[in-house]
Amino acid sequence: MRPTRSLLLLFLLAGTASGAPLPELALTPRGATLRIAVTGDTGDGADEVAAAIGHLNASEPLDAIVLVGDNFYPCGVRTEHDARWSLVRPLTRIGIPIFPVLGNHDYCGGSDPEAQVRATGVIPHWHFPARQYTVRSPVVDFVFLETNGLAQGRPNSVASAIRAAFAGSKKPWRIAIGHHPVVSSGYHGYFPRDEVRRVRTLVPALRDAHVDLYMCGHDHHLELIRGRMLLLISGAGSRPIPPVKLRVNTVFPQEIRRERIGFAVVEISAASMRFRMYDAAGKPKTDWISGRAH
Repeated sequence: MRPTRSLLLLFLLAGTASGAPLPELALTPRGATLRIAVTGDTGDGADEVAAAIGHLNASEPLDAIVLVGDNFYPCGVRTEHDARWSLVRPLTRIGIPIFPVLGNHDYCGGSDPEAQVRATGVIPHWHFPARQYTVRSPVVDFVFLETNGLAQGRPNSVASAIRAAFAGSKKPWRIAIGHHPVVSSGYHGYFPRDEVRRVRTLVPALRDAHVDLYMCGHDHHLELIRGRMLLLISGAGSRPIPPVKLRVNTVFPQEIRRERIGFAVVEISAASMRFRMYDAAGKPKTDWISGRAH
């Protein structure tokens, strides 16, 4: 069965009010292994990264695309019918479910972040039921987070959403997705220092919930960091920028060099998780990188 047909909206709750349950979506993979493309900060580079993801999907089918924020450049859309939706239509035409989060650029210039939520059911393959929501699959539970308020020091429910999303979860894997990095070798992994400090306050909640992988963008490069928790930065969907200083636990890249448009693919089975980085032609930049095994 095609993933787009097996994607079911289980709860149509807003999930934004304090204490309200997060909306849940279900994603059924084609086989025993779930394959997702991860890209972010796509903005005006979406046509190029979409062509690359589409090329890969044609030969090695994917189950979903995760958009880790800054879905529009320089600023977000004002309505679900805004002409600027043309920036993400190359991704929607691939024909597989897209699960986004909001980035800081999705707020600026008089844009309405809720327009991206309201676009669910309007824009084909766009699944964004609330600013924070969960996706359940046979091998992994995901929580999609709204990290902008946290980064800016405004009241937020990010930590409680993480704990609530995984309470009672029996799946082999737990993955959290936000726009802002908890740890990164890019500029936003170091500066502004107040923002970095605020986002790192998520670490206790992520550890308490036994999150295996945190995926983000904001920094415009591709990176995998292995520690108590895996960290994937995939913000090279547009305007790539090299890392500033590589972390001790960075697995990829092994050296700082000119960054080019690209994306990551994560393969998740009940027994293992692995990663591969791809270029703007949809060709692998790396071999498969082992993440963790159960």
